[in-house]
Amino acid sequence: MKNKLIISALAIFALVSCDPIIEKPIDPPSDTQAITLKFQPMYDTEALTMARTYITAAGDTIQYAKLKYLLSNFTLEKTDGTLVPLTNVYAYLSLMDGRDSVIIKNVPKGSYKSFRFQLGLDSAVNHSDPSQWGLDHPLSPSLNEMHWGWAGGYIFNVIEGYYTNNTANAGFSFHIALERNSRVFSFVQNYDIDSDKRFVFNLYANKYFSNAINYSLKTDGSFSHSGDVDPVMDKFIQNLNGIFELKSIK
Repeated sequence: MKNKLIISALAIFALVSCDPIIEKPIDPPSDTQAITLKFQPMYDTEALTMARTYITAAGDTIQYAKLKYLLSNFTLEKTDGTLVPLTNVYAYLSLMDGRDSVIIKNVPKGSYKSFRFQLGLDSAVNHSDPSQWGLDHPLSPSLNEMHWGWAGGYIFNVIEGYYTNNTANAGFSFHIALERNSRVFSFVQNYDIDSDKRFVFNLYANKYFSNAINYSLKTDGSFSHSGDVDPVMDKFIQNLNGIFELKSIK
């Protein structure tokens, strides 16, 4: 009798103490992935550095100090021609400071045939209240120092450095702004977003001075901050197309 009581007690204890087996639901596979965009500053075929000088096609001896960019309107094109805009995505790059990459999440899976982005911002965002952005947001003036507080709107591209002018050191400074100076860069290449991807771009800083024209800092001008009437910027901006090259997608 005693043994039966012990066995019954053990059985009751086992029923009470054992947790029921609960199967956790399996998360469905995600239909989006992340892409990383990395930008490599180049001078022709070499990696660009702040430590050395370069000779432009016009014969200027130059040294770069700042290369800064605001990018927006990232868009993928599917193989059937459907455009997939990645809304509310912005990038701030400062290539001479090592800020050369941006991660974009929630990119729809699929097969694509092109990729594009805008250097600059559309009018609505460009002239919106800059205080709406968090301190670490790409459009935060505290982060990028590229907002014209006195005129409204952002600087889209900063190119600054030094050059030799009649044996003396001088500075050059080009601040590309205003919607008319914005540019869209498109890259035609077949690729699949079936996992996280890495897009690698070359940024050819030499093309600012040798592209559509050979631009001379001595004779064409070494300074422009995109005035409403600005023949220096009108000439300098001719070399903007083609400064980006999509090298690989992995």
